[in-house]
Amino acid sequence: MIRWAQRMVFRAYHESGDRSYDWAGERVAALRPRRLLDVGCGDGRRLFHYLRERPDRWCGVERHPELAAQARAAGIEVFDFDLNGRWPVPDGTFDVVHSAQVIEHLHNTRLFVEEMRRVLTPGGWAVVTSENLTSWLNLAAMMLGFTPFSLQQTCGWYLGNPLGLHAGEEIAIDLTSVPPDDPAFSGISGHVRVLGYRQARELFERVGFVKVEVRTIGLMPLPASLSRRLEGWVPGRGHFLLIAAQAPPV
Repeated sequence: MIRWAQRMVFRAYHESGDRSYDWAGERVAALRPRRLLDVGCGDGRRLFHYLRERPDRWCGVERHPELAAQARAAGIEVFDFDLNGRWPVPDGTFDVVHSAQVIEHLHNTRLFVEEMRRVLTPGGWAVVTSENLTSWLNLAAMMLGFTPFSLQQTCGWYLGNPLGLHAGEEIAIDLTSVPPDDPAFSGISGHVRVLGYRQARELFERVGFVKVEVRTIGLMPLPASLSRRLEGWVPGRGHFLLIAAQAPPV
């Protein structure tokens, strides 16, 4: 029974995750950025599927050496710095900042959002995706006395939730590049802080964004076809957070 439920969640998770990437990519493409920063860009290929026009300046932040090299080979200007601190980027540099599934890995969530706002031009947009702590799936886990699915990975170990897809497993981590006593270790190997639906809106508004749109998708473990029909009825219970926020215009 548990294996059947895990397989059902696995399919729903990947369907919903793909939908979150589609939403973010299409949103960025619709904004037609001339100066784009992709925070956590990986090899850079994901946004290529959505952008119809290449930005005049396309930058990314990526700490993984191989992925950063691939992004540079694709023509992206890649920065390498710790996202828990201040960004070495001048104020008002970009008109769009995109970040998919990164914010939940950081210790200093507030500073991360403040830095997004700072490097945006007046009226620029931040497009962010993450997981939702107040999703049906996470709330159900807590009601059973288990760790929320979004927080079960603890520095490389999956703990506290026997229903999790990787319960009891351990992920392989290159300890030569990021040792366990490095402040960045927990973020690289697991989620540090997962925002809730209401919390995300309040955070972006408190930082100073003026148009903050927050929605969720993926009523897991329901399949995507059924989830799409019900998401409008329970707007804060999907597993993936979709956030679009505008910096104050002049």
